[in-house]
Amino acid sequence: MAKYAWYTRASDTIHRLTVLGLVGGSVYMVGGLGYTMYINGKNYEKQVTATKLDQNEARELEGSVTSAE
Repeated sequence: MAKYAWYTRASDTIHRLTVLGLVGGSVYMVGGLGYTMYINGKNYEKQVTATKLDQNEARELEGSVTSAE
């Protein structure tokens, strides 16, 4: 195997580090985005469920007040 010139090895190393940095950063960002979307979805679902329960309780209270009169 032929020995490459120092500048060829240096540019190859820089290229590999650049590609690894871009791919690694992309994977990191996509993972963070996915995690954030998952957590926000769970929080939204809790909020919607709590709102529906509050509305149902308010309706039940209105019904009991109306029937008591």
